[in-house]
Amino acid sequence: MTLSAQTAQLQIGPPGTAPTSVWTFNGQLPGPEIRIAQGAELDANFVNALPEPSTIHWHGIRLPNAMDGVPGLTQAAVAPGQTFQYRFRCPDAGTFWYHPHYNSSGQLGRGLVGALIVEESRPIGVDQDITWVLSDLRIDDASQIANDFQSRHDAAHAGRIGNVVMINGNVETDFLLPSNQRIRLRLIAASSARIFGLRFLGATPWLIAIDGHPTPVERLRADLVLAPGQRADLIVDVPASGSLRIEDHFYARQAYLLASLKSAVASAGSAMREAPSGLPANPVERPALSSQTRVIPMLIEGGARSPVARPDAIWRLNGLSPKEHNDHGHHVPTFELKRGETVRIDLNNQTAWFHPMHFHGVVFQDIAGSATEGPLRDTVLLRPGEKRSIALRGDEPGRWMIHCHVLEHQSNGLMGMFEVT
Repeated sequence: MTLSAQTAQLQIGPPGTAPTSVWTFNGQLPGPEIRIAQGAELDANFVNALPEPSTIHWHGIRLPNAMDGVPGLTQAAVAPGQTFQYRFRCPDAGTFWYHPHYNSSGQLGRGLVGALIVEESRPIGVDQDITWVLSDLRIDDASQIANDFQSRHDAAHAGRIGNVVMINGNVETDFLLPSNQRIRLRLIAASSARIFGLRFLGATPWLIAIDGHPTPVERLRADLVLAPGQRADLIVDVPASGSLRIEDHFYARQAYLLASLKSAVASAGSAMREAPSGLPANPVERPALSSQTRVIPMLIEGGARSPVARPDAIWRLNGLSPKEHNDHGHHVPTFELKRGETVRIDLNNQTAWFHPMHFHGVVFQDIAGSATEGPLRDTVLLRPGEKRSIALRGDEPGRWMIHCHVLEHQSNGLMGMFEVT
């Protein structure tokens, strides 16, 4: 398989608007959906046909450090006209994705995203398996991407939130499906800053996986919040008649219709079905917490309204920012642990802004409230002023990136790295 990062002219807006110049994988937005069997080897030849260096990061996949796609940390950036071979086994089934990690905000913000689906050996019983890559672009009056990626306002506030929201690179909201069908809907939040708060009207889906990993099957009783980098797998029973509306209510004053799933043919039958079976567990060894577990504090500071923010260091992770590190902060470990060791990380968001914190190369356990066990994740959303803990087990040796997946926050100080020895 070849993945070529290249420019393209695509019709983003409705008919009659000018094509938009975007950055793509293989001329597509999103890039080609990669589907591979669990345990199989992914072999991708990355070709950089962009005017600047780039890489591919395989978000959420547990893989060898040299394949993680972080320039200056796991590999050299791939120069224009050069190639790099990514080859690794995919141990976990689930919904993952890929994107660059060089000039992350600018490259992802111009369209460089794609879905990576690792299929279970025993697929769940559904009529259709559908992936939705949710992303946005900031488009100007000439139908082109606004070239304000260095906005200090965006960097110090909520990040670069686009004004055009897309599902699989399309602004259309109507989807026609056969009635009485059960679908597996894989949702990927591939935006650089936008957080989605999805409300389902007309049916109540079942949640079956978070960030690619199975969860206990349960009805979705509240809005599904997906921050940049996060994923969720749902089972949706298409109503026998009428339609299912999906609205985004995360930004209360800017609620909008994301999608409408309509039945192709009205039916008098019932769309109600029994609860779906759960997904088989992935071969992830859960972190084992004990009274001897080492605790790692992780303090997030900065941003607008913060007294510690400076023009050259808007955000800080444990008092440090990339401006105070060599090579963008990658070479001073935020913490270290031995392979097989479990640590508890106490995240403390002392800012007025949301931060989806992503840890490369591992799957961690979210510890919510007093619970001793929570869902497995690779990205956890911290609300303003929120404190929460995660349990992380050192898996693959190497130096692994930590960062806020609001990419304007990442590029302005909110990142670091941990080392597994």
